[in-house]
Amino acid sequence: MTKLYIDTNILIYAIEDSENIYGSDISSSSRKLLFEAVTCKYQVIISSWTLKELEQKSKLSEATFLLTLLKKKTISIQKTAEDEELAKEQNSDNVPDQLHCILAKKAGADYIVTRNVDDFNHFSSIIPIVKQKNYCEFFRFSISE
Repeated sequence: MTKLYIDTNILIYAIEDSENIYGSDISSSSRKLLFEAVTCKYQVIISSWTLKELEQKSKLSEATFLLTLLKKKTISIQKTAEDEELAKEQNSDNVPDQLHCILAKKAGADYIVTRNVDDFNHFSSIIPIVKQKNYCEFFRFSISE
């Protein structure tokens, strides 16, 4: 079964109604992606780092219901002090996203799914990075964004 490391922004967009700078919906594709996990299309990887970022953005309590729905299809990965040090060594300019990359690789993810593909481009040689809408379209889901 395909394993998807879910970036924090996917969870945030799934729990709130969000639009891009052009006024187009960006929440539906995140919700669809996570719904497909609930219906056994793939497993999602949620890291302790993702949960920490949700907490920092005051979104953890809002995401609790969604995380409960995903529980049986979720692989958890814990961030360690060694992971954080490695992230700082590998990319001191973008430690948070480097940490996501390290944790995704450590958990055996097939892809990192994010909306901020540009922030992750320099990690694509380590693990494939896909935008949630593009991933959904790859599997022929009908999502408008």
